[in-house]
Amino acid sequence: MSDFTYLPPGELRFSLDDNGILSLDCGETHYDGVQLVRLFPFQNPEGMLSVSVQDGDARKELGIIRSLADCAPDQREALQNYLRYKYFIPNIEKIGKIEEKLGYVYMDITTVLGRKTICIADVTSNLRLVGDSAVSIIDVQGNRYAIEDIGKLSRENRQKIELYI
Repeated sequence: MSDFTYLPPGELRFSLDDNGILSLDCGETHYDGVQLVRLFPFQNPEGMLSVSVQDGDARKELGIIRSLADCAPDQREALQNYLRYKYFIPNIEKIGKIEEKLGYVYMDITTVLGRKTICIADVTSNLRLVGDSAVSIIDVQGNRYAIEDIGKLSRENRQKIELYI
């Protein structure tokens, strides 16, 4: 028996306003400021999506979309675009110098967007191996980065990152 509320995909009409704010019409009810969260972002990015709205000081979950494949084609495309923007995570292609200072790790990286230095606090929580070969990194500003397959890095780059996972 499940305690989850699954939303009926055929009754959902999502839309984005000019400011990129997502709204939802479900049956006769309209919701503004809707948030979609991937419950299993690595294992199932197109399914098990939590739909919530602000309710006072907290968020209230309206329910879960089991799979985007169950949504109408126009809705599926709109939600895929929303999620692609929300979950944009640059892929790290190269790792340069790594320094540890005052409990922080500073890492020079090259991503699809270019070169930059990121600062990571609490490396054991913010630099993790996901599955067998992917690496997830969260910097002190909350920005996310990924290494899609650690095995595809050069030996030198792989050795640098393996010290922290």
